Amino acid sequence: MGAIGDSEVDRAFVAQVPIFAGLPERVIGILTEALRVAHVVPGAQLLREGEHARSMFVVRTGEIEILKQSKHGAEHKLAVLKPGDCVGEMSLIDIRPRSATARAVGAATVYVLDQSEIAKISRTDMEAYELLVLNIAREISRRLRCADDAMVDMGMTATGMWSDAALASELGKIAKPAAG
Repeated sequence: MGAIGDSEVDRAFVAQVPIFAGLPERVIGILTEALRVAHVVPGAQLLREGEHARSMFVVRTGEIEILKQSKHGAEHKLAVLKPGDCVGEMSLIDIRPRSATARAVGAATVYVLDQSEIAKISRTDMEAYELLVLNIAREISRRLRCADDAMVDMGMTATGMWSDAALASELGKIAKPAAG
């Protein structure tokens, strides 16, 4: 995928994406081959809150808004992603349903990285996989720090979030399938 066109992955762009930044050129090459291009029409949903996660997206052109529903059903805009930003990367780390909805503000182009491609990388190049997962963890950590700062600025407390018991309960829900 050397040429850059409407349906080609731009290797130089990929190397500048924060979630891929600092990865060795060899790993960037592996990722460039694993990514696929998707053209998104205005208003289209890339992912929906509560859905099973299968991939992550990197914004190449356009804007993607991130939306979350409150307990009362109201939709709230959390962020607007621009070129180089990513969404859905948590799906490559955890096995939880999508935590938010992502919708194209206007026409957009995104690069898609499917879980199956990540699984291939983990089987064929463990170092590349480890570096990618570490970068994803750093991005999630950065966002958590931003969320912490926002909560403090609003004078909020997140009860149960830091509790080992709350974590054990959540992990227990993941490990044990619901009876049915």
